[in-house]
Amino acid sequence: MTARPPGARGRALHCPRCGALNGSDFDRCIRCGAQFSAPAPYAAQVRGILDGRSLLATKILGALTSFVFVGQLLAARAQGFGPLARWDRSNYLRFGALRIEPGEPFEPFRLLSAVFVHIDVLHFGMNMLSLGLLARAAEPAVGSARFAIAYVLTGLFGFAASAAWNLFVQPELMYTAGASGAVFGVLGLLLGWLLRRRDPRWKDLALQAAFYIVLFGFVVNAFSNEIRINNAAHLGGLVSGVLLGLSYAGPARGRYEGVVNLGALASVLACVAVLALAQRSPAWRAAEPRGRLSQLEAPPRGERPEGRPRPAPAIEGRRIGPVATTGPDGS
Repeated sequence: MTARPPGARGRALHCPRCGALNGSDFDRCIRCGAQFSAPAPYAAQVRGILDGRSLLATKILGALTSFVFVGQLLAARAQGFGPLARWDRSNYLRFGALRIEPGEPFEPFRLLSAVFVHIDVLHFGMNMLSLGLLARAAEPAVGSARFAIAYVLTGLFGFAASAAWNLFVQPELMYTAGASGAVFGVLGLLLGWLLRRRDPRWKDLALQAAFYIVLFGFVVNAFSNEIRINNAAHLGGLVSGVLLGLSYAGPARGRYEGVVNLGALASVLACVAVLALAQRSPAWRAAEPRGRLSQLEAPPRGERPEGRPRPAPAIEGRRIGPVATTGPDGS
């Protein structure tokens, strides 16, 4: 038997050829007889770190989102806004919010960077709380690497669905951002996983998903002028999450671990890259106010400078009209 690294004993080892589970002290696969290479025990240690029980992916993604939000707070303070105020839209664009306007240049990297941007403290807190609650069940089930890939892809697909809706179905100007599309993706991931494994709990989870979509989507949009929920992003994230959950729970579970781990690393690096691109984009500099209340100089409500009607834009959970904040007297 080959020497094992400290802590490797007791962890299951997947055969790289057939995917069968083996003891960590086995030299050959009990199913196909393939001999494990010397680095295999160390690979088992890596798998132990990425098995999902430590919620490593959730911590990394949550930390990146928190880092962006702190940057937003500091930028808002530099503009003269408090942490509870409605910030200028240049703040959202600077950190990666998605701007959708038919006929205007489109920056595709914002489909991903928008996942890490939030419009205020409440928006940030609700999404991070929801992510933490769902990730406790989802990440240990699929593993940290697959969870990271799923979070990034569902957030991306959610905003892609939102962009498609606002460009082709209901063309209008829209600013949108937030992690809730990816959070719905995690909910869909759990739903697909349980469904594929014929776990009866998928029915309760499906009812919860339907309840949240109806309550926080269509009902809020129907009765509120101040809050506008991005239903397209939520549905896009949920559907793509279900598909990934169905895939993850299949018989190939345990295979291609190296490729999956590299994919997770690439996903996290892509998140960092798109956030850097947002900082370098000229879009937020063009929208930056000249002074603390300069956004009050916006065109009259419902009009654009060219005189064309201007639909009220939205930023995932909240509506942002042509005037981003109120004056000193609250008017």
